[in-house]
Amino acid sequence: MKLNVKSKNFRILLFSVIGLAVLGLVILLLSLTAPSDGEEDGGNATATSTSTLDPALILQPEERDDIVSIKVENSLGAFTALLTEKDGTRLWSIEGMDIDQRLLSSSRFDSLVTAVDKMVARSVVEETPADLAQYGLDKPQATVTVNYTDDSFLLKIGDTVTSGSANYVMINDDPTVYSYYTYEINILMTADWLSMINTAVTPSYDSSSAPEIKKITVSRKDLDKPIILEKLPDVPEGSDSIQVYGYSFTSPGDVYLDLNSGSEFLYAMYGLSASKAAYVGVTDELKEQTGLDDPFCEVDMLVEDVVYRLYIGDAVTEEITDGETGEVTTEVIGYYGICNKVPDVIYVFGTSSLIWVTMEPDTYMSELFLVPYIYDIETVRYHDGNVDFTVTITGNNDENAMYMDGKEIDAGLFRSFYQFLVSCRGEEMYTDGARGDFIAEFTYHYEDDRGDDTVTFYSSDEDRTVIIAINGSNMFKTKWNYGTRLLENAQAFVSGGEIVQTF
Repeated sequence: MKLNVKSKNFRILLFSVIGLAVLGLVILLLSLTAPSDGEEDGGNATATSTSTLDPALILQPEERDDIVSIKVENSLGAFTALLTEKDGTRLWSIEGMDIDQRLLSSSRFDSLVTAVDKMVARSVVEETPADLAQYGLDKPQATVTVNYTDDSFLLKIGDTVTSGSANYVMINDDPTVYSYYTYEINILMTADWLSMINTAVTPSYDSSSAPEIKKITVSRKDLDKPIILEKLPDVPEGSDSIQVYGYSFTSPGDVYLDLNSGSEFLYAMYGLSASKAAYVGVTDELKEQTGLDDPFCEVDMLVEDVVYRLYIGDAVTEEITDGETGEVTTEVIGYYGICNKVPDVIYVFGTSSLIWVTMEPDTYMSELFLVPYIYDIETVRYHDGNVDFTVTITGNNDENAMYMDGKEIDAGLFRSFYQFLVSCRGEEMYTDGARGDFIAEFTYHYEDDRGDDTVTFYSSDEDRTVIIAINGSNMFKTKWNYGTRLLENAQAFVSGGEIVQTF
């Protein structure tokens, strides 16, 4: 529905039901206590409480000069994080790589530092083991070298203990094997240099600070028409009109954004974050390799005068083995993508963050497809096989009158009939050309210069439903009972009977 932005009788009743979701913050409190016996650590653990900071458990001297580099070697490869300072600002980089500072995630580098700083072991496992293989320390999962301005520190990370909550570790040339909580050093076993790239693609906002979204366009290879959402014009102050919806789809049909689920679509690109960076430095070869030379899907969002554009390419899959049957299946875990605001990085986005890839055109459309304010309408013409009338509406909510064939009629009766007209729901999109017999039709002629809106109902030859055509084009199907009740209510209106709202 287009708004009457020129009417002198325009009033707004705009609900803002589309808002950003507020996420709760869950704080996990972990108790750092040593095991009560040595069974978990291979029978050689010395139960020692970290709460007393037993000197035997302190893996690093408390006083250190600044870290200058951290070299990480694990199953994903090796990289060295370098720290410099310029004008009082700490700057991280990856040794041997010329990466724009803005692409690097300072929080990820800080996590590296946290993992190797002020390390206090959970327990002593064995002071001088004869066999390091039993702890996985003959071939460590990860080896980390921390260089300070005047010293260095070597950490080796082996297998997990029986409970899975800790790993065996060794430091420097010390022959002692310790256990150390896995969650504190997990980044050292799972990080590669690409994981140091910032994965935030678009800015995040809360509901009070978010700039206004003007238009969203989703183009997808499997869709005949793009999905286009546009901001409806604001109603001028002092107007008399009522505006319920703030946004409307203009393609593949003219339908409002749903007041309940629509916020998921409207704000999907705000705060968009990737699972990981796949490549830094975009080339034609990489685009072809990831399907971004001919993207499957493109999403454009116009925010005030800024365009955010996301290209979505090939799916990223992994093989999943059923533990019981051994059957191997391939599962889509994400898609390659690139954003115009971070053009130097090809990311992998998780499937859950890319709603545009699998959504149907009507997923976020309101079932109420045409709901003009009654006093923005000049005439309503209705006809079916038995009834044909035109109602003229004058005035506004405070003072009004309704006329049919030049005679004033009961305004309350027509408002009840109009309520039934706008209650029609497009319960299923239907854009095929086929249609059955004509049932009924009504046309809104507005008091301003908007074009008429005509809604026509046809029977469906495929099932027991009613086809709804808007301005000549099939758009939806609805319940058969609506068509039956519409004919009954039209007859009741012209004869002064009761309008029944249920169907």
